[in-house]
Amino acid sequence: MIKLKSLLFEQEEEKQIHSLVSDWENEKAQKYASVLIEKYGEPKIKGKKMLLWEDLELIDEEKYKYKVKKIDKVYIIDESIPHSFPADHIDYVYSTLKIPQIQAKDGVSTIKPELVGKFAGVTGSIIVDGLKGEVTARCGDLVANDVTLNFVLDSINGKVEPTKDEYGDRILSLKKEVKENLKKWFSDKWVNIGKKDKSGKHPPCGTSGKKRGYAKCVPKSKAAGMSKKQKASATRRKRAAQNKAGRGGTSSVSGGGRKPINVSTKPKKWKKIVTQEERNQVKVMLNIERDVGQDH
Repeated sequence: MIKLKSLLFEQEEEKQIHSLVSDWENEKAQKYASVLIEKYGEPKIKGKKMLLWEDLELIDEEKYKYKVKKIDKVYIIDESIPHSFPADHIDYVYSTLKIPQIQAKDGVSTIKPELVGKFAGVTGSIIVDGLKGEVTARCGDLVANDVTLNFVLDSINGKVEPTKDEYGDRILSLKKEVKENLKKWFSDKWVNIGKKDKSGKHPPCGTSGKKRGYAKCVPKSKAAGMSKKQKASATRRKRAAQNKAGRGGTSSVSGGGRKPINVSTKPKKWKKIVTQEERNQVKVMLNIERDVGQDH
C-alpha cells in the first residue's frame, strides 16, 4: 500500500523537539511543530495542545514554491487523524485562508451548497466556513495544504471540476514535482549562523534562549557554503530588520513569540540615486564639450 509520507515528507533524522511541544503526545505533530517553530519563529498563540501563527508569509521550499504565499492562520494540534485519501497518512496541521469570492452577505453564506457538498465528497481535509468566508485545509504538512487550497480556489473560480481524481492527481504528483527535496528539507538541520558554540560550530536554531541577538537561521548545508563575511553580513541585516520592527530579542525579550522578519542571505545591490541637480550639471558639461568641439 502506498503511504503518503513516502510521497511528501519523510523524516529520516531525529529532529530536536522544541520546548513548547515537549509534552505533546503525538510524535508526528510534535516533530513537525518543532520544524515550523525553527522556520517561522514562535507562534502568536501557544496552548498546551495547539500552536497558532497568524498572517504567516510562507517561505518557499528548495524545490517547491507556494502558490498561496500568505496564509491567514496556520495552526498545528497535538493530534493524529488517520486519513486514507489519496494515500494513507496522518493529519494534524491546518492552513486557513479567507476567500473574497465566498464572503457572506448580510449574515448569509454565499458559497453554493452544491460546491460544499462536492468538496466534502472529495476529501475530509477541506473545511468550509461559509459565514466567515474562509476555507481550511488540513493535512500532514504545509505543502499538501497549499495544494489543497489551490484545488479549492480553482474549483471556486470554475477552472476545474472538484472531483476526487483531480484532487488525488494533484497531491500524488508532488512526488514527481519535488522528487527527494521535500524529504531533504525535513532532514536538513537549520543552524544559527549568528553565533557559535564552544566547539566552534553553529548551534541548531531554536536553542538561542534569552539572548538579545536575534538568530539568523539557514539550512546547515547552505551555511557550509557561506564565507565568514557572508554570514556576518546576513546576521547584521537580520538583526537590523528585527530591531527596526521592534522585535530585536528572543524568548522573554521583545522579539519572543512574534513572527520573524525574513532577510535574504544575499545583500541587495543599491543603485545610486541621481538628483535633478546632478542631471543638470551633466547637461551643462555636455553642452560645454559640444561647444568646444564646434569651435575647433
